[in-house]
Amino acid sequence: MEPKHFFSGLAITIIIQIGICFLLIGLLTPLRAHVNFIAVTIGAMFLFSIMLYGAAKVYAKSKLVRLYIQLVMIAVFMKLLLCIALIIGYKEGFKPGDHLFIWPFLTIYLSSTIYEVIFMERVGREKNTSKT
Repeated sequence: MEPKHFFSGLAITIIIQIGICFLLIGLLTPLRAHVNFIAVTIGAMFLFSIMLYGAAKVYAKSKLVRLYIQLVMIAVFMKLLLCIALIIGYKEGFKPGDHLFIWPFLTIYLSSTIYEVIFMERVGREKNTSKT
């Protein structure tokens, strides 16, 4: 997957995330209190995807297939830690009055994860197609 395709797909993913979050904010007006958390979550997932793409490009070129698989496992764990840090940090640091922020968070998490699976699969295939 070329960087041009990765970044265009990432931009589309972010636009979808923003659109869904605006829709949720329009339907559930108390979500307006969580706009900063939503923006930070989108930004964190954006940066995570960029770093994961960079690492995937490097490890996909390795002759050791297990390195790419290990990267995938580490990425799952790191994303889990990131998500826990975002939620606990927001709950403990800002003491929100409700738990409505979970819904935009879940849509951002789900859409980011779907896109990561897509680009990781494509980057992982580059190694196999370059050998033949």
